[in-house]
Amino acid sequence: MTYHFYPEETLRRIEPEEMGLRYTSAQRYLLHGAQTIYSDSEESCLVVLAGEIVFHCGKESGRATSNDMLYLPLKTKINPEGEGAIVMRFGAPCARKTSFSHILFSEVDADDRHKVYGKAENGTRRDVWNFIDEKFDSSRFLVGICQGAPGAWTAWPPHIHGEKREEVYVYFQMGDGFGIQCVYQDMSQPDTMALVQDYHLISIPDGYHPNAGCPKSGLRYVYCMVSVQAEDRQFMDLKTQEIYGSRLE
Repeated sequence: MTYHFYPEETLRRIEPEEMGLRYTSAQRYLLHGAQTIYSDSEESCLVVLAGEIVFHCGKESGRATSNDMLYLPLKTKINPEGEGAIVMRFGAPCARKTSFSHILFSEVDADDRHKVYGKAENGTRRDVWNFIDEKFDSSRFLVGICQGAPGAWTAWPPHIHGEKREEVYVYFQMGDGFGIQCVYQDMSQPDTMALVQDYHLISIPDGYHPNAGCPKSGLRYVYCMVSVQAEDRQFMDLKTQEIYGSRLE
């Protein structure tokens, strides 16, 4: 089954079962003025895909710009405000209290949460920014941004999270460029072979999921991994497709 959502389809709350998932929900917001977002029984992650917002969340307030993330504990209300800003929200069930956090791209970019994988000479070089990693106080999330070099593959070698984690990709900041996203268990019968552009969403219930960006823009996307077992959050706990390599490069 194909779980490929086009930009207009992401402007409402997409429930987990619509994406073939068990836990992850998603929704994209186009801000024109103030908006209220309530996390309810989920922990939530807001990603500023474009523009900037001013936010108020309890005693916390500030300004978040493109590529920043905001983490919301369960039962938390936030009021983002912006003119033309675009924000993506991910949610996952959470049974314990965590803490609000504004995670700045500039800070992630400057420390060891910014990783470089692959090699330019074989077309696999990419940058990965791990905003919500294993050290971050979250129940189920591992969330970040990946940027592939123009024409490069990411999520390479192809790998699988199996029954441990489900994943969602949302693509952005590619302009009029595009990418190709594959999802498969069996290469002769792929689940998804999709041309993706800005604000498309692909869900990955299971399976290998390599992708490539066109030479003009490369591929840039938010990845949101959600653990099936709460508190089981290991970014590199995965299995690669052996014919293409034994580990992530």
